[in-house]
Amino acid sequence: MDALIGRGPRSPRLPAPEERRRLREAWGSSLEEFASTLNQDTDDMAAWEAGHRGADRGDEIAYLRLLNRIQEELPPAYEPDWAALRRRLGPSPRQPRPVPPCDGCGRPMGRCERCGQLTTSKPAGPWLHPGTHCALQGPAIPPQPSPGPRPPLSLPKPPEGFPLGPLAVLDYQNDDDRLVAHIKDHRSIECPARTLPDLLAWAYTRGIGAPRLHAKGNHLLPLLILTAATTSFFGLPFAPDDPVERPLPADHPVLADLDRAGWKPVQPGMGPWSRLQARLIEGHRITVRLAIQPWGALRESWGLHALDAEDLAVVTTRYADTVLTPCDTPATCGADLMTELRPPKQWATHAGSGQRVLEPAVRGALTVAHDPAPPEAPPNHPVAVRDRDPDDVLHEETYNWFRQPSQRERESYHHVVGLDTNFAFTNAAGKLKVGYGPPGPLEYQPVFDPSLPGTWYADLSDIATDSRLPSPFTANGQPPTGPTWYATPTLAYAQTIASRAGLTIKPIKAYVRRGNGGTYLEPWNKRLREAYWQVLRRLRIGPEATGSAFLHACEQAEAEGDRLDWMLLSVIKATADGGIDKLQEGPTDPNQAPYERWPALQRVTWRPDIRAAIVAAARTDLHRKMTGMANAGRYPLAVLSGCVVYPATRPTALDILPDDRPVPGSFTLGSRFGHVALYGTNTMDWAHALMARQINPAAWIENPDAIPLPLPEHPSHPDAPDEPAITLF
Repeated sequence: MDALIGRGPRSPRLPAPEERRRLREAWGSSLEEFASTLNQDTDDMAAWEAGHRGADRGDEIAYLRLLNRIQEELPPAYEPDWAALRRRLGPSPRQPRPVPPCDGCGRPMGRCERCGQLTTSKPAGPWLHPGTHCALQGPAIPPQPSPGPRPPLSLPKPPEGFPLGPLAVLDYQNDDDRLVAHIKDHRSIECPARTLPDLLAWAYTRGIGAPRLHAKGNHLLPLLILTAATTSFFGLPFAPDDPVERPLPADHPVLADLDRAGWKPVQPGMGPWSRLQARLIEGHRITVRLAIQPWGALRESWGLHALDAEDLAVVTTRYADTVLTPCDTPATCGADLMTELRPPKQWATHAGSGQRVLEPAVRGALTVAHDPAPPEAPPNHPVAVRDRDPDDVLHEETYNWFRQPSQRERESYHHVVGLDTNFAFTNAAGKLKVGYGPPGPLEYQPVFDPSLPGTWYADLSDIATDSRLPSPFTANGQPPTGPTWYATPTLAYAQTIASRAGLTIKPIKAYVRRGNGGTYLEPWNKRLREAYWQVLRRLRIGPEATGSAFLHACEQAEAEGDRLDWMLLSVIKATADGGIDKLQEGPTDPNQAPYERWPALQRVTWRPDIRAAIVAAARTDLHRKMTGMANAGRYPLAVLSGCVVYPATRPTALDILPDDRPVPGSFTLGSRFGHVALYGTNTMDWAHALMARQINPAAWIENPDAIPLPLPEHPSHPDAPDEPAITLF
């Protein structure tokens, strides 16, 4: 609404640049705080405030609203002199407030220069009232002016080519009183820094960082990882991770030291992951990332918090070289990787004015954050309708389905085998066509086009599917009972099935993204796939190995492979899946009010429609392969996300997918994206006992000892030795 009204003839205009800066400084805010509030880069915010460039109308209205709110909150003494501003002069100086006379004697009152107390005395200039009235002793202390902006730093230019690599793990060795930096290629060098500002300057001048991933992007920021001993060495508190209340407040002495040295955090305070920025005399700003290990920076989905400094440097450097320099959680890295490979904006020089402006950088990049169509919006999104019908919501999610085995299956098959698809959703994202613009208006009775990204309202309840397989149209595997919303991949698969029966898919209505579109995530898929294969090659698992050769290579890697590479595989998997989940990131504030915007909505990659299409493509592809297995007489017992559990006569994946009898159009044992690996095995009695308690056995077949419920013991049927489950994702 604001953007629509803002295009009208009565569109409000921003105040003059001088007034913009005056309001910000009167409020006591820095450019970094304004940039963070408005989701802008600090350099962009500086150019915007100075009037060197314009902005999107929606961003301009948000900036104007912020300035108006500050104007309303400031006391009357801050009312600007608009006439002076129009003459491009500073605001008129404020007159000193008159001091009232004493209520008792009527004599003029003055203010003590020591303590500020009002008392009676001569009306002459600076003075002290009688000593017994003032608790402070010594000479008068004139009021100190507020500190102005710190002078820019003068640092040597860093060497070309980032000789120390993308990051350094700092470990303080108390016995030798040395600060050791562990860097790429298993190297360790001594760091001379004794204070945190010196450490940040050392990271910049020694050339820590990584080259840009795209020719029109930016170089990746240097990262410093502090171990527990280093954290204490630099005076930082040894505090646990608290994702809500930052463990280091903005008034902490360490931050005061950083401020005096010219460094400031981009966000208020400091947390497990922080960005610290300084201004150089050359005019540009430099930024260094800081990850504090004892605060939980590499805990949770990283799983690297227990590693020593040398091993931590190996894993994180390999990750930085093949994926991205760590910047937060693996999910955040997955989302940032999308924009690093397709930069949405770049700095350019305007041909007419010669000023530096931001413009779209890469053809096919997402450049503007758009609101989703109403059915695509999550429940608390501003465009979501309160108390909307559940059938009026797009619900494309992963499988969670199981069925009870038949009596014949229980008698014929004594084991169950789980097969997990390697990077199922990343594989589906690679060739998926997405729309670059906002959703179009609601269309009624549209003609379905599988090449158009969109959300379609259709009735698929008439399309018959095998009851021994989960329905391809729902997450719970049950056939749909009426019309609802589907993403394009689901409707395209439904059209394929319906055409065999002579039926035609006729959507009732749709929101379609016509015009510009493409395979936005193709370079993202390629980058993760190459990183994954590099790890497999170090483990001596070739991408071409399939069947029994693949299983044998996995067994050798399990016994002889580097444990750090296995940990790296888990992190790459978390990056891929987390990056897809970030496409529909919800609010992180537990006190977030319903239908209010949250920060993630400002990202160009906040696209729930893309996530829904990826999940739909992965789910329908899994159903297509299960149908191929069903044509060969094998039906699944359970499906969870990308894992399928089959009954088997032997506890081996080769019982499902033998080398000598490949099933066309079904699963392939191998390491490539979209192939499957052995996820776990167990007995049929074990699976039946879980399903009797309404528990999906696919959720526990990898780690059955973690099941919280006690299960009765059943006799096993050892027809062959158990194979270790090799999780290659």
